[in-house]
Amino acid sequence: MEQMTEKQAPILELRHVCKTFRTDDGREVRAVRDASLSVYPGECVALVGESGCGKSTIARMITRLINPTSGEIILCGRDTSKMEGRALLDLYRDIQMVFQDPYSVFSPRMSVGTFLGEGLVHHGIMTRAQATEEAKNLLQLVELPPELMDRMPHQLSGGQLQRIVVARAVSIRPKVLLLDEATSALDVSVQKLVLELLSRLRKELNLTYVFIGHDLAVVRTIADRIAVMYAGMIMEELRSEDLAEAQHPYTRRLLQSVFSVHDRTNRKIIQVEDMSVAANASGAEGCPFHSRCPQAARECENTCPPLRELGPDHRAACLALSYAVPNDPVPPVT
Repeated sequence: MEQMTEKQAPILELRHVCKTFRTDDGREVRAVRDASLSVYPGECVALVGESGCGKSTIARMITRLINPTSGEIILCGRDTSKMEGRALLDLYRDIQMVFQDPYSVFSPRMSVGTFLGEGLVHHGIMTRAQATEEAKNLLQLVELPPELMDRMPHQLSGGQLQRIVVARAVSIRPKVLLLDEATSALDVSVQKLVLELLSRLRKELNLTYVFIGHDLAVVRTIADRIAVMYAGMIMEELRSEDLAEAQHPYTRRLLQSVFSVHDRTNRKIIQVEDMSVAANASGAEGCPFHSRCPQAARECENTCPPLRELGPDHRAACLALSYAVPNDPVPPVT
């Protein structure tokens, strides 16, 4: 994607967004910490990180399923946190969400045709009869036969259901489509087909994507830019084509991570250090990665690093980068 110019305004913008949850025993858990991100019209920005890093929490705040503790989320020039009533209904015409599990979206008593037309009727775009006819066009859009109109969810495969969920999400022509692990539950071959479908729809319908995932290889095939999260913070943001040039210590170690492998005697032959958020996150004000960072300085324990510019479309939150930039080779993402 071409580099954004200062004249272009972001269609979606997060400004210092934080989300804190309170547990039953009174403790506070900071799920998202000072997240700032801009998404421009027509591009795909990916949020990448391990389970529990806060990326799905950001998705739910963007779509107002939950409210941020502080900060602003600006969609099409409007602060979504201040929306109520009709304004909130209009918000859902501008942004739609596709979840990981398509079965969780369907009503078991609703046919495919009814499901596809529901959004059009709900938002007053079409009558029920018109929406039924449009449902056939939507099936064609996602490369499915019209014979599926009368099928029920249990009669379809996971790949077919996810295509139908995508069709419903784009039916009302939203400006932004938020995809939360939308392909991770699918077989690899089906995953490839759905990713190709999403890429085609983005061009044909002039959509903007926020793609949430954990597989860097998958994310790189669809995203223009990637924001890497760890323990509630955006650690690094860069163009997907520049992923091998990542400079944040966490991003580089994420790129080098592989699964632990055992032989037939259960002897571990490849061992990777535990990189889980649960093992490394802390409630301290400093960098949440400092205890595992090979470049950590003393001030990293108490100072939260801001995102700073490292180059065109490249930012990182790391105090250690001012002391040394890592030059160890990073394997290519395949």
